[in-house]
Amino acid sequence: MNIEPEQRQGLIYSIGLHLALVLLLFMSTQQTSITPPKGIAIQAEVMDLDEYMKNLKKPEEKKPKPVEKKPEPKPVEVKKPEPKIEPKPQPKLQPVKKQAEPKPVEKPVVKPKIDNTQRQEKSDRLKKLEELRKQRQQAEQQQVAPPKESKTTEQAPVNDKKAVPVGVANGAEKARRTLLTQYIGAIQAAVTRQWAQPIGTPKGLSCQIKVNQIPGGGVIDVSIGSPCNASAVVRNSIINAVKKADPLPYTGFEEVFERRLNFIFQYQGD
Repeated sequence: MNIEPEQRQGLIYSIGLHLALVLLLFMSTQQTSITPPKGIAIQAEVMDLDEYMKNLKKPEEKKPKPVEKKPEPKPVEVKKPEPKIEPKPQPKLQPVKKQAEPKPVEKPVVKPKIDNTQRQEKSDRLKKLEELRKQRQQAEQQQVAPPKESKTTEQAPVNDKKAVPVGVANGAEKARRTLLTQYIGAIQAAVTRQWAQPIGTPKGLSCQIKVNQIPGGGVIDVSIGSPCNASAVVRNSIINAVKKADPLPYTGFEEVFERRLNFIFQYQGD
């Protein structure tokens, strides 16, 4: 039987106490009379050892304190080494190839298209030139005459000039100038009617027009002279207007007809 140290100690105390009591009882029986000292009263009580042991409280067993578990150390995270950034290899510079110079492309020569109207105009002009050449030949043939007749014809105008009064000659010249002014005005009006005015044509337009023509008013050639304050577009429109007005006024103006005629084309606004 295993007895704990505390129980064993209590048991020893109780045995010692019982022995002391037995000893006292024994001694009391040996002495018949014991005179207790004055003033001191000793009381003794006989106790049963078994009951005493039963009544003896067992010492409370101390419960062992729970051992606190130490927290397990957290695993140390091992940092992974950062990957080394290797420098990107620089691209090798390749030698720049010289681009071959493009060969000049030979543009095909585009022949200007000639409209049927232009062809017709050229043919008409050639016909007019041919007629003019024939008229000159006829005029030259008519002027050829025998010497005697030529003298008389040469003398006749001289006599006529002497016979014409001065006032009559001045009047004829004035009438001719008036007719020439009317002739130029008629040509200006005919060209203006055929003129297609370009958009934005400014007012105060004035250009000198040079025309080569044949008897009958047929236009051979037309050009812009100086002065002229028109743009290239307006100049072309005037030249086209002269060509559209072909033939120019002729009937009634035979006396003042001129093969090379210059006149002014003007535009003062609508």
